[in-house]
Amino acid sequence: MDKRNAVEGLFQDIMNASSEKDLEILEQLLSGVKRKLQEPQTTYISELLQMERTVDQHRCIMTIPINELTENTAHILHGGMTATLLDTAMGTLANDVLPEDMGAVTSNLNIYYIAPGIGKSIKVIAEIIHKGTQTIVLEASAFRDDEVKIAHCTSTFHIIKRKK
Repeated sequence: MDKRNAVEGLFQDIMNASSEKDLEILEQLLSGVKRKLQEPQTTYISELLQMERTVDQHRCIMTIPINELTENTAHILHGGMTATLLDTAMGTLANDVLPEDMGAVTSNLNIYYIAPGIGKSIKVIAEIIHKGTQTIVLEASAFRDDEVKIAHCTSTFHIIKRKK
């Protein structure tokens, strides 16, 4: 009960001090937590960032909105958000092509930032380059909503046995 009281107090403090913009971000965060509670198989990060995804055997397409939660102090998409989206799209695809008792974890990530992340959203397209017995090599590109490429990435994922 102490944790609940602490969170309720923190929430009230934030509500009392928040601007309209702060409330928009808070709504996005709370909606993300609510979606995670409703869909336990997803992750907090994908729900908090409002990731939308389409996956098939050959590629994964993932999109997030650009807003104050994802921007840096220059008011462009934070490079770490770009990296997170690239890594998540490639990891989603890598895990999707494995048997249920196996998983894939990032062992290497190379990102080349090309242009600023501006606009309303960012879309990542990830594809498998090679699937072996111990590793999967992928590449992905991130695009603004005006189709300008903002980043290109390659990665290696190590294949592991999932914990039960």
